[in-house]
Amino acid sequence: MLPLTVATQRGEPSATVLTQPSMPAAPALSPEYRALGVPAESVTPAAIVSTTAEPTPEPSPPPVYIVYTVEEGDTVGGLAARFGIASSSILWNNPQLENGDSLALGEYLRIPMSDGIIYDVGPGDTLSDIADRFGVDVQAIINSSGNNLESADSIAENQTIFIPGGIMPAPVATPTSTPTPAPRPADPPAPAPVPSPPPPDRPSGMPAQAVELARSRIGAPYVSGAAGPNAFDCSGLVFWVYSQLGLDVPRAAPDQFAWATAVEQPEMEPGDLVFFTNTYPSSQWITHVGIYTGGGMVLMAVDNGDIVREVSLAESYWSAHFAAAGRPH
Repeated sequence: MLPLTVATQRGEPSATVLTQPSMPAAPALSPEYRALGVPAESVTPAAIVSTTAEPTPEPSPPPVYIVYTVEEGDTVGGLAARFGIASSSILWNNPQLENGDSLALGEYLRIPMSDGIIYDVGPGDTLSDIADRFGVDVQAIINSSGNNLESADSIAENQTIFIPGGIMPAPVATPTSTPTPAPRPADPPAPAPVPSPPPPDRPSGMPAQAVELARSRIGAPYVSGAAGPNAFDCSGLVFWVYSQLGLDVPRAAPDQFAWATAVEQPEMEPGDLVFFTNTYPSSQWITHVGIYTGGGMVLMAVDNGDIVREVSLAESYWSAHFAAAGRPH
């Protein structure tokens, strides 16, 4: 019961009026309170505010891949089973691995969230070209939530995206023709022996032949340890090209660097070898090699999950990792 006050009205000699303080207005009830039959007097503004639902934050998209540190006893097959992917997905996305037994303790691996290819967008790449190269639909790449793509136009240079279910393209077959030997004349007279001149250090036309042979392998997949004719790693492509031309070229990139005659970068010519360093963790200074095709372009078997193609030395990654150039002999 609220206290009553006595007020004497002016102008009235003896009458008194009992008044009661005014009550605060009851708050307007939301529909849910009215449905429950809650009296308006029992609901405070704080109670009404407390029933307002906080907006639920949207979850962050999953990563394209995780970085895993190799531990004692790890194998590629064991990691594939643990993460539910194929062993080839680990080998493709980690170019430093030559096979499933080549893991080093403390080594960092890129592990995709599912089978497919981790791809670093290069200059001039379009999502349509990437999808065609790896045999998938553009929408499948956009729909891969870790890519965080809104449309086919939303990729950017140096962005890392995931190609779900990507398939390495088959190399383009180059038709070869067997020359028909010229008929040999019967019983030719024996010529007098003529001393042969010493062979030149680099036969005429060899640079152009080397570039032509290398370009015939564009589109072949990168496979660690492969040296052609349908798949290559970086030094395997160099080995295959110059072996076709009759040179006794070493197989591994560091040995190819030691074998080639050093040239300065401004003096490079088509057919020269271009060497790179620190493209993956290694005790060797030289870790990658390609064939110079002129105009600042290098043709190479790029990396696991990629193909034989030309790249520009003007790209920041390749210019940062450039080590030296050499001329085959």
